[in-house]
Parts: sequence; structure tokens; C-alpha cells
Amino acid sequence: MDGIPGTTTLAGTWSEHLTVEGQSYTSTLRFTENGRAMILAGPRPGSVGAGYWNRTGPDTFSFRIVELEFDENGLFSGWVDIEQAGILSGDTFACSGISHVHDANDRLMASVRAEGRSTRI
Repeated sequence: MDGIPGTTTLAGTWSEHLTVEGQSYTSTLRFTENGRAMILAGPRPGSVGAGYWNRTGPDTFSFRIVELEFDENGLFSGWVDIEQAGILSGDTFACSGISHVHDANDRLMASVRAEGRSTRI
């Protein structure tokens, strides 16, 4: 994915359609050639995040991002530890994994399965 002939790079900006416990969300993700992973927008209003990604096979990868959440007044309300594994196919990828939801005092509130489908922007 990072410059190997015959593979497509994950690097770039992606529009993601995410499903968590039957709820649908959209977000914008960005991956860099040097292994950084970011949430640029959403899935909740005002949430952003950063972490890293790595290739696990010719068309497979994993990523881990910490998403910061804020309430309607802009105050920090918690964070989500996101772990996903994905399969890249040209300008789309599918991913799934577990997200651990924490409150503002770092207490684990829930662990939920998340699945996403993304398209390169």
C-alpha cells in the first residue's frame, strides 16, 4: 500500500459510512504514507482523532485511532479507542473492529463493534 508495485495506496482522504450498533454515521478519514491515521470530521459533530495504520498484507491493513468527543458547548466529554482491520480494493475499503468508549474521567462505558465502508475522496 505504500509504494509497492501492483498495490493501491491507502494514503489519502476517505468518506466513511460507519455502522455502530445499528446506527449509521458518516465521517472523513485521512491516512498518510508514513502511517498516520486521522478522523478529520465526525462521526459525531465536533469529534476528531489521530493514530496510526499499518499494512498487514498486500490488500489488508489495520488502524488504531483515539477519537476525542465534545459536548454541544465544546467541552471534552470523552474519548473512543478505535481498532479496525480493513481490506482495500482500489478506491474503496471495508473495515471492522471494536471501539472502546470512555467518559471524560477515562472510565470504560462500552465496547461496541463498528463496521465501515469508505470511498476515496
